[in-house]
Amino acid sequence: MAYEINIHVNKNGKLETEELPLSISVYRESKRVKLLFEVDEEIDSTYHYLKLTHAKVAYLYRIHNNEFEIPKAVTAYEGRWELSFVACDEVANSDSTITANYIYASEPIVADVTKGNLGIIHTSEEFTLLSQLVEGRFDHFEIPEGVTYITTNFLADATNEFTVYIPYTVTTIKAHAFYQSGCTHIEFEPSSQLATLENYALYRIENLDDINFPSSLSSWGQYNLSGCGSEIVTFGANSNLRQLSSYAFWNIPRLKKIYLPDRLQSFTGGTAVVKGCPLLNEIWFPNTINVPIPMEAIQDCPLLTKITLQSNFNVNANFGNCTSLTKESVVAMFRALKDLSGSAAKVISLHQVVVDRLSDEDLDIAYNKNWTVGIVGGVDPLADKHFHYENSSTSINIDFGQGIGCISSDSLDAAVNFEYEYLTDTTFKITLTGDYVESSWGGYRPAPVGERINETGIIALSSGEVSSIKLKTYSANNVGTNRTFNLVREEG
Repeated sequence: MAYEINIHVNKNGKLETEELPLSISVYRESKRVKLLFEVDEEIDSTYHYLKLTHAKVAYLYRIHNNEFEIPKAVTAYEGRWELSFVACDEVANSDSTITANYIYASEPIVADVTKGNLGIIHTSEEFTLLSQLVEGRFDHFEIPEGVTYITTNFLADATNEFTVYIPYTVTTIKAHAFYQSGCTHIEFEPSSQLATLENYALYRIENLDDINFPSSLSSWGQYNLSGCGSEIVTFGANSNLRQLSSYAFWNIPRLKKIYLPDRLQSFTGGTAVVKGCPLLNEIWFPNTINVPIPMEAIQDCPLLTKITLQSNFNVNANFGNCTSLTKESVVAMFRALKDLSGSAAKVISLHQVVVDRLSDEDLDIAYNKNWTVGIVGGVDPLADKHFHYENSSTSINIDFGQGIGCISSDSLDAAVNFEYEYLTDTTFKITLTGDYVESSWGGYRPAPVGERINETGIIALSSGEVSSIKLKTYSANNVGTNRTFNLVREEG
């Protein structure tokens, strides 16, 4: 039961209590302090508030049924507080101002808060954390053991510089937990059970240093570390993190090295996994990846000179956006590829400017292991080609220019412009750029419903000349069907 203090609210504007001088201290507050108000009938109003004013802060609290329990937000501040009872006929505004027609406000009485409700002989750990948090004067914040999650916006906008120690009991860090804060270092207890980083959990922490995530982590939200200061990102051995998808590492201005989780299986999504890291110079990939790495997985990393593959790397991978890879880096990549002699060949794709740095002897390292080296950004066989497809119900034309084109159908009275990427000597991708009325295309939509991208098309070559292409067209339920379009040769 709370320690109760009776206060009479006098119609003459006085607050009267036998407890004066009013002291809210620990021996009385171990079970919290409750103020019980007796209000004169002449104070005719519906809404009651208590205004509490300290040198550092002021609060306006709603009083329900004439009872008010002193909150920790008040007891966190030692010293003199002034308490005033306010009655009015309208609810206070969202900014705690009162603009009612009728307002009663008592003269304030003084209350002394002595070390709050968390300690009197000594300051407890909980009180120290709370008071430092409220006053913004901590330089090291240690989450108490037993806490299982760090809540949304927990230390958001805490501008003072501080480090954080996270105990093994924390399993989830929620969105924006440290948003735009002065945090400089995050350390996880060695036996950490952290499983989930929600979207934006670590976001815009400008001075955050290098970080090593615990092996227990299994779920990585979008935009973590975006806008953060970390230069090197690592993951504990035998990591539980199996998938990194779109928006995993975006816009990290100082990032130089990423050592991906050692049991990662998938590094792909609808768009880039790593993007907009202007200083990034190395990514380490484990050989556990078993889902093909698409070209769009890495984008806008102009200084990425080194991709390191773990020995026996064994999945199709397109690094065509990585134009700064050095000869030495690529040779090391080829040496790390699994020998597929006697097995089905796989493809590692590089940009033409990277391939130009290699000798035939370098390329033979991959070829001799039954790997194909795909070339991105070379001579585009699709440029200025025109294709036509028809069946009993419709006909479709595809016209390629230089990186742009148009898909049209006379029978459906529909057309849409696109940009395209020639990815390798056998594949390409189309991104629609013009107005796209889905209903006009029936079961022959050039992209899935609600999407703008038609994934990789297939090029068929005959004597070095494009003879046909395959491109998916989509039904209303987003089922894609590969359809063949034959080259139309113009007569001279």
